Amino acid sequence: MHPLATRNAACVLRARRVCRGLSALFVALFLASAPVTVAALEWRVELTPAGELFPALDLSQVPVGGDTDAGNGLLRIHLAGGARAEHLRVTVATDGLVAPATIDLELSGERVLRPRLDWDVSVLRRLVGARRQSLDVTVTRTDGRVLAERLDVRVHPLDEALYFVRDGDARIDLGWAFAAWVDPQDPVVDELVALAGIDARAAAADGVAAARAIWIALERRGLRYADDAAGISQGPVIYSQRVRLLADTWNERIANCLDGSVLIASALERLGVRTMLVLVPGHAFLGFSAGADAGHTEFLETTFLGRAGARDAAFDVRARAGFDAARRAGDARYRRAAPRLDGRHRPNYAIIDIPTARSYGIMPFAVGRRARSAAIHAPAAAPESAID
Repeated sequence: MHPLATRNAACVLRARRVCRGLSALFVALFLASAPVTVAALEWRVELTPAGELFPALDLSQVPVGGDTDAGNGLLRIHLAGGARAEHLRVTVATDGLVAPATIDLELSGERVLRPRLDWDVSVLRRLVGARRQSLDVTVTRTDGRVLAERLDVRVHPLDEALYFVRDGDARIDLGWAFAAWVDPQDPVVDELVALAGIDARAAAADGVAAARAIWIALERRGLRYADDAAGISQGPVIYSQRVRLLADTWNERIANCLDGSVLIASALERLGVRTMLVLVPGHAFLGFSAGADAGHTEFLETTFLGRAGARDAAFDVRARAGFDAARRAGDARYRRAAPRLDGRHRPNYAIIDIPTARSYGIMPFAVGRRARSAAIHAPAAAPESAID
């Protein structure tokens, strides 16, 4: 599902060519059952990372019509049959799916299936933490015999972002998945853009003015920075981080550094402003285009949110001053981190350029809307190094 290990392998979630360049890594990391042999059929199930399911990875991938063999590649079923073709029906079922994933195929020789799991977001929204359950995989043969394998798995909630997997010498960088939490079509963005009172034409001409208007709107909303512990798992195999869904940030009116960056990036993307998330150890901040004619990128420290204080006559003045201070702090933070933002220090140091992520196939969640195939049109990808 993701650009992993190196930038040259960063082609995750492409509609029908998921995880190109990562197959070797996935094989190195699989949780495999012992091969089950019945007549001439052998099969095994692989799950990466071992025993863990992250529905957020599936929801950020645009479905390809009715193709059920176009999943993110973290769940793989290896089949090996005889020379004569045999009809098989493969089914994957677990709690939280709209329906079991079913793949019908004619097998002769070997085949690797990547089932696409259709998650029910209404169920996932109720998950507070990871939930242990069974994942059942069955293979029904032409003669009616059924082969079954049951895996003990943990299903993770939507606000948990898996961004790195380490196993021995193998490394899988999933940091580009953070772009899925940037959702310009979320209803929260409707409210935020309306409160900011800026349109797309003005935003494209002056990204700084657009970001300032959004910042002041968030101050009026009463959003404040909260230095909560966002890290959920920090190894040795799984590295994951909590990222609030936009509705949670908006309603709770609190945001850690990544939550605030994701929310502002969502509004700016809606307005046509190029954005990026900048990740450094234990922290994240926002980058955005200053405007079509400005030719450079601005950076913003969202840790300054919530400093405007009381809604009195001087409120807007304080909010503007806070925005300017956040710009200066963001620029200083970027300059300190820049030597390591070269693609060789991921995932601790990374730039998640949102248009580039879209070109890789990472779409916004659009949580609560089933028509995820109506994805926004991504602008041309910009290389990570294209920052002044």
